[in-house]
Amino acid sequence: MIKIQKVGKNLQSATKVLTEKVSKSRWLRIILLLIAGGVLIYLVKSLFIAAFVNGRPVSRIALIQELEKQGGQKVLDSLIEKSLILQEASKEGIKVSKADIDAEIARIEALLKEQNLSLDEALSMRGETMASLSEQIKLQKTVEALLAQKISVTDDEVRKYFDENVDLFGAEADFEDVKADAGDQLYQQKLNSEYSKWIEELRSKAKILYLLKF
Repeated sequence: MIKIQKVGKNLQSATKVLTEKVSKSRWLRIILLLIAGGVLIYLVKSLFIAAFVNGRPVSRIALIQELEKQGGQKVLDSLIEKSLILQEASKEGIKVSKADIDAEIARIEALLKEQNLSLDEALSMRGETMASLSEQIKLQKTVEALLAQKISVTDDEVRKYFDENVDLFGAEADFEDVKADAGDQLYQQKLNSEYSKWIEELRSKAKILYLLKF
């Protein structure tokens, strides 16, 4: 009988210890959940609140609505043009490789270096990132590939362009020294002109359904 009582006491003691451990573990989980919840709220609050002014919130929705009023149509048109370009590129099987993008970035870096600027500094001043620059280059190269057969620049045209825009190159500039730059500028002019006509033609043929009005 004595042995049984001792076992009973031991069991009671063990049960008490186990209950205390479980209780502590439960409270620990609750505390951890509360901490995790607080961190989560802190991280996602910027999804709903753009700023606080003297303790009063400025909602992100209000910010988006104001941005839409100021430039929503322009941004939407830009996205529509991008979609049209990529659709045409897909039809023509045109793809811009990473090597092409990297080569253009290297060329830009070399030009900036001549002006004692780094690419990071230039991007920062324009509020852009390397990712956005790469996307712009990809789109530009895609347009160039799509319109390549519609654009040509002859030596005579480059010479004429130089003579008519000599101020752009400096009064002392020698044609042979700046011929490549003059050719690039003339090509870009022709590309922009051809692009304007081409994208308007695509727009006129496309079925565009606007669900938002600005």
